[in-house]
Parts: sequence; C-alpha cells; structure tokens
Amino acid sequence: GVGTGVAVGLIEGERWGVGDGDGTTRFPSVGLRSRGAAVVAHAAASAAAPSGSVNPTNGPAGNAADAADNTAAASAAASAAGAGTKSGSAELPILVIVECAMLAALTGLSFHLSTLFRLDAYFGALFPMPVVIAAARHSTGAARRVMLTTSLLLFIISGPLRSLNYLLLHGAMAYSLGIMWNKRCSWWITIPASAAVRSAGIFGSLALSSLILREDLMALLVMQMYGLLDQIAANIGASFMPSIEWIWAIAAFLVLINSLSYVVILHAVYTIVLNVIVRPNYVNAPNRVKKMLGVHT
Repeated sequence: GVGTGVAVGLIEGERWGVGDGDGTTRFPSVGLRSRGAAVVAHAAASAAAPSGSVNPTNGPAGNAADAADNTAAASAAASAAGAGTKSGSAELPILVIVECAMLAALTGLSFHLSTLFRLDAYFGALFPMPVVIAAARHSTGAARRVMLTTSLLLFIISGPLRSLNYLLLHGAMAYSLGIMWNKRCSWWITIPASAAVRSAGIFGSLALSSLILREDLMALLVMQMYGLLDQIAANIGASFMPSIEWIWAIAAFLVLINSLSYVVILHAVYTIVLNVIVRPNYVNAPNRVKKMLGVHT
C-alpha cells in the first residue's frame, strides 16, 4: 500500500493537494487552473445552450448564422477548458495512473526482494512483464510511466546502482518490446532489436557500476577470461593464445548470445502468459511456435 501510494505520487505529483473548502487546492497554479477550467466550461455550456433556439426577428439565415457562431464558441471554450485542465498534468486517466502505480510498486518490491535474497536469476523473466502489460492494456505512455516510476522507487529503497540496473537490464528492453508488439512487428524484428537493447544495457550497467565502484569491471572481466584461456592452453599444451582484442570481441559476442537466449525465452514465456492475461496473440508469435507451445488463439 505504501509503495503504491508513493508510486501514485511520483507519477501524478500535481494532483496531490489539500482542499481549501471552496473546491480548489492549496497549490496556487492548480487552484487557478481548476477555477479557470470551471469558468470556461460554464461559458461553453452557456454558449451551447442557445444554439437550438430561434430568434423570430432574424429570419432563417440569421438563425443559421447564430447557431454556427454558438457552435464555434462552444468548441473553442471546450478546447480551452481541456487545455486548462491538462496543462502540466497527466494525459492518462486516473484509473490508468493508479494501475501504473500498482504495477510499478509490485515491480520495485519484487526486484528489491529478489536482489536482496539473491533470487534475481530465478525471476529474471518476470521483471519486464509489468511494463509490457501496461503497454498492452493501455499504451506505450503507460509503459513508460511504469518503467520510470519503478526506477524512482528503486532509487529510493535500494539506491542508485540497483535502480540503474533495473532500468538498463529490464526496463528499457521491456519498453522496446511493448512498442514493437503494439506495432505488430514480427519476431524477426523484435528478437534482434530487444537483444541489442539488452546488450547495450548490460554494457551500460557495467560502465555505470565501474563508475560508482571506481573499478573497471569490464577490464577485470576480460583479464579473468584471458587468465582462464591461458590456463586452458597450458593444460592442453597449445602454443596459441588470442590477443586482448580477441578477448574483448569474444566477451561482446558472449554478451550478445546471452541476450539473444534470454530474449528468445522471454518471447516463449510471454506467448503463453500474455495470451491469458492480456489478449490472444499479443506478442504476434508465428503459427509454428504457437503450435509447439500449445497456445490456441
């Protein structure tokens, strides 16, 4: 409950205020905007009301002109009211914002507990799911809010390193999957693209972790790989050893292979799960894959 409340506050900060008893809030800009919207809406209603009346002194042409003027005035007033109420606030409905807050709170809490108890390797396929669900149920804007709000929650309860790890390893990839699946892209596009996003996130996470910890983790990893290959070569009696540049290329290739395998598993799991949670064939799986997984659409 607390996490959901904080998430709602992070998503829609301008909507929170204490009433003054006159229908406005204590925030001056919000109160003025609310009063202005009410006045403009009343003007729109007043302008639209006489549009159906007839003035006997004007004649048919005059009455038609008056009706057109009243309709235009009502449309302009309604547009001004909408602009006044949406200025600086969310474009999503309240119920969608609350749902995004609940998804963000669930994701942040599960990621925090799983990393705290070293269980993130077992639940890695579940962390991108709330962002994808928000994209499937509402829009990519809702998915972006879930991703950013989860990162802010993790920044508060877990620190900047875990927040950035979630954003780079899971959030960005889930957001890209939501965009591509909403556009009904084929797996020939979604799998390489999301794998590239995750690979970039892995290297970005290593770079930021190195910056925060003041230790070059990538260079340390490459040196460990070089030492391992040197030991293997000595054990088998080989005289050839790859250079450091080859070790870097092998490390990048292994990261890409890891991302591809992870994304393929994610596609298969979400084909089954989102077919029940969201709607049939949201991930646009090929017919052969659906038959292999036993998914009926």
